[in-house]
Amino acid sequence: MSQPIRWGIISTGYISTSFAKDLLVDPATRDVYDVKHKITAVGSRSVESADKFIEGLKNSEGVHSWGLTSGVLDGVMGYGTYEEVFNDPNVDVVYIGTPHTFHHPNSKAALLAGKHVLCEKPFTFDLEELDELIKIAKEKKLFLMEAVWTRFHPIAYAVQEELFSGKLGKIKRFQADFSMDMKPETADPKHRMLNPDLGGGSLLDMGPYPSVWAMLCMQHHPSNQNRPPKLLSSYQTVLKRTGVDLNSRWLLEWEGVGQGLLLTEMGVKGFGPMTALVQCEEADLAIHWPPYKPESYTIHTHPQNRDSPETQAVTHHVPIHPGIGMHYEADEVARCLLAGKLESDRMPWEESRIVQGWFDEVRKAGDTVHKDWKGHAGE
Repeated sequence: MSQPIRWGIISTGYISTSFAKDLLVDPATRDVYDVKHKITAVGSRSVESADKFIEGLKNSEGVHSWGLTSGVLDGVMGYGTYEEVFNDPNVDVVYIGTPHTFHHPNSKAALLAGKHVLCEKPFTFDLEELDELIKIAKEKKLFLMEAVWTRFHPIAYAVQEELFSGKLGKIKRFQADFSMDMKPETADPKHRMLNPDLGGGSLLDMGPYPSVWAMLCMQHHPSNQNRPPKLLSSYQTVLKRTGVDLNSRWLLEWEGVGQGLLLTEMGVKGFGPMTALVQCEEADLAIHWPPYKPESYTIHTHPQNRDSPETQAVTHHVPIHPGIGMHYEADEVARCLLAGKLESDRMPWEESRIVQGWFDEVRKAGDTVHKDWKGHAGE
């Protein structure tokens, strides 16, 4: 096996904790033997905060305890600035887990320091920021990827195999919904979901999840031939307390494939156990909740006539191996680095650009406080 990929972790919140813990899981438990990981640096707003994060990892139990005895944390450094992580010669790639509006400046600084980057979703605030990052990655020959972890889960491949086999017939329409009741009328307005300065609102925070299923099921469909869809319409409801979007919905059309309705909402819970539905000629494929890490889907065969009940409903379970499920994207990064790639075939730059483009169009057509905001490209 090759030498481990050495990770630097930026930010010490929940998402970074989840990612770092998954690096402590034995790759063999998910049948991975070609790559391995090591955490060599953690950056926070203070050394104390970074050290507390590291100490928390060292106290991990269960499936995460493997990494403690296998050297994943040996020699890890805690830094009080992100720049120290970017400049650490023992770091190969940086994981960016900061709030949305910091993704661009943090990723840009890491790239300019010569580090490969895995950045949390949404990749950036707008397309101009993303294009600048891609330009830098190309110029410096560095790997860059958006951390859409769901793309690498076993169920993502299983759903695509089911749809692309043709046995369900031609796709008729698609819909995906990520809705949760976050009590936006009473929640702390400084919370990242409500705070405009942190990219708050449902679109940027929740939008990547219905989008990932749209990309996997519709954009990747063989009959689409990788053509981007057209945005037909969109609408946003404004949360008056802070001016961010309470909900967003947008309708897309893949010519020759079908239409897709995507919805995000932080004021009401989604309907039932389903998060996405692909309706085809012969049957419907329902992807179960939650949209970010479902572990089952159901095929509903169409009835013989409109007055008959459905003849069959078969549920398929595709579990995530031990861990949270973020280790799959880490494995992809490791393989790409070992192969000398600048981007992932499974999560290429152009597909991040397509989704970022939807977000820009929906935001600019709405009436939230973010309507006319611009990112920091060029700064």
